[in-house]
Amino acid sequence: MKKQKIFNKSFLFLFISNFLVFIGFEMLLPILPAYLLSMNASSIQVGLMTTLFTLGAVLIRPFVGYYLIDNQRKSLAIIASAALMIITMLYPFLHIIWLLLLLRLFHGAAWGVSTTANSTIVVDLIPKTRLGEGIGYFSISTTVGAIIAPSVGILIYGTFSFNILIWSSVVLSLMAVIALQFVYSPAPVKHERKPFQFFEAIFEKDAWFPALLTVITTLGFGAIITFLVLFGKQKGLDHIFLFFLINATVSTLLRPFTGKWYDKKGPWSIIVVAALLGFLSLVMLSYTTNNLYLIIAAILFGAGYGTVMPCLQTWTVQKVSEEKSGAANATFLSSFDVGVGVSAFVLGILAEWMSLEMIFLIVSLSFIFVAFLVYKDFLNEKKKYKNI
Repeated sequence: MKKQKIFNKSFLFLFISNFLVFIGFEMLLPILPAYLLSMNASSIQVGLMTTLFTLGAVLIRPFVGYYLIDNQRKSLAIIASAALMIITMLYPFLHIIWLLLLLRLFHGAAWGVSTTANSTIVVDLIPKTRLGEGIGYFSISTTVGAIIAPSVGILIYGTFSFNILIWSSVVLSLMAVIALQFVYSPAPVKHERKPFQFFEAIFEKDAWFPALLTVITTLGFGAIITFLVLFGKQKGLDHIFLFFLINATVSTLLRPFTGKWYDKKGPWSIIVVAALLGFLSLVMLSYTTNNLYLIIAAILFGAGYGTVMPCLQTWTVQKVSEEKSGAANATFLSSFDVGVGVSAFVLGILAEWMSLEMIFLIVSLSFIFVAFLVYKDFLNEKKKYKNI
């Protein structure tokens, strides 16, 4: 039997478009708080930049998931990428803080539409027998984009200006729109569907288990993006960028192997092993005092967290029927956003009265909890098959 291909023209152009969207968006993240502070914004208003963005993304995704059940995915992806471009263009022209905060809400909504539509299109393009491998490859566009973008944004802002940064982001968004023109998105099969109900649609109940695991796993990532730079300054680590670079490299290099492992053995064994590596990475990070320890922690985190997340996305999609893949992707992405938001808030409070080393140690236990839950689910599935 001939092996079905993952890499075709549509997959590659969708990968490029998604990568450009992530670069264009993520390069703004470290700069927008500083830009708002330059306008004499309060710390609460700066915090609202993230809160409102997350709110916009989470609230829009149920509507997107419902729309994608039997509507064209590609046209929505193009509209969302164009909206991201237009919204980004408006930042330099708004000099009133509450207008900027309102714009951030709409920015989050456009982001929610774009990421959900792109993730749903790629599920349509990947052969079902190689879904874990295909999503693993595609998620490289998000992880690498998200990791290198903040450094690119800081470099452009520091070397040139905020306006140049904005227009760089706009150009990348425009290129993403152009790349989408070369993507063939098969028309979804029409299904009879229930009337839209927001509170049911916000969370796809059939995918609750991998969604819960996503929230728990993201606590570790939240600790890294919130505190690693500060931790590096405390420890005198001048090359903290190595963690992000090595983490992205390792997770990328492992994708062909881990994706095939998932498709052959299912989600349980690979997630348990990867979660244990994630646990070891944060323990190692808590004891880091030099670059060697930092590199080892980065390798373990790339192999651990970098493997768990695409596996959870694949599992989320596989938990639902094909017409609900959009809703499942919306659930996965919202779970990720909730995990990051919760970790930033809770860990920020904990950091007031405990060391960052202790925070990394505490958060490392989230990976142990994930491994335990997945192993328990494996035993339950095994018992079901025995009873058949």
